[in-house]
Amino acid sequence: FANIKIPVLTITGYYDDGQISALHYLKEHYRYNKNAEHYLIIGPYDHFGAQIGGHPVLRGYTLDPTALIDTREITFQWLDHILRGGPKPALLKDKINYTVMGANEWRHASSIKTMRDTLLRFYLSDSSLSAAKPAKAGYMLQQVDLADGKTMNNDYYPGVIISKEINRSNGLFFISEPFDKPVSVNGCFSGLLRATINKKDMDIGLTLYEVTPGGEYFHLSYYLGRASYAFDMSKRQLLTPGKPSLIPFLRSRMVSRQLGKGSRLLVVLNINKNPFAQINYGTGKDVSDETIADAGAPLQIKWHNDSYIEIPLSWR
Repeated sequence: FANIKIPVLTITGYYDDGQISALHYLKEHYRYNKNAEHYLIIGPYDHFGAQIGGHPVLRGYTLDPTALIDTREITFQWLDHILRGGPKPALLKDKINYTVMGANEWRHASSIKTMRDTLLRFYLSDSSLSAAKPAKAGYMLQQVDLADGKTMNNDYYPGVIISKEINRSNGLFFISEPFDKPVSVNGCFSGLLRATINKKDMDIGLTLYEVTPGGEYFHLSYYLGRASYAFDMSKRQLLTPGKPSLIPFLRSRMVSRQLGKGSRLLVVLNINKNPFAQINYGTGKDVSDETIADAGAPLQIKWHNDSYIEIPLSWR
């Protein structure tokens, strides 16, 4: 990355399955080359929508008019600018260029970090997102039968962005108090889980929603991760059964959305077990070699109440 000297333009979407890799390249480019000329355009697009500049209605959500752009034309303008000295595309006012869902506007920042005004920490305690760390240590118990192929956990994928109800048959739910004024979620959520389990590994999912005053659920972002790779994606570090483990999470989907007054945040914490993903049975073997015969006793998790999530917010 330090040797990438050419200018780069990355275009992706909040609901693009390729967003994680797109942002990985951008973050690593700036990590190893502080002077990199790397621009980002991101909005409420899925994978194919990012290639054309958005669909007017995406999975039930009607895009703000300003979010509909011509990314193909912008790409040609970019190439003309870099290769022939033409004007830079007007949308590229800074390195990070993003549209705020619900605000009908584009904003521009020098980095992903400067998209936000603050990181608001919420502790996962007693079904609440609490700004105060619990005074007394405790935990929430979850049990998942990995041998049960008839049920699924972790309904994380934003097949529908706005819905009247969500699956409450499994997982742990944590909700905040209503915001007393409009606020924007800008960037990638992160945090730290502390858990004690009876196996050597598990796959974790967290989903972030806005709950509107009218009771609708707006899918904002999600995280998927394997606990044994939480500290280092290149080196597996198994958990010790019966011993509390720290599990940081960082690689969530970037989003920008203006929440109205009275909206709340909802976090769903779950184990990833569904027909669309590899199942980690927690034996410590290579997960690709595990089968349902390795399921053993149900996975038991104690989610300790000093676990927290940090939400990037802007007060506008």
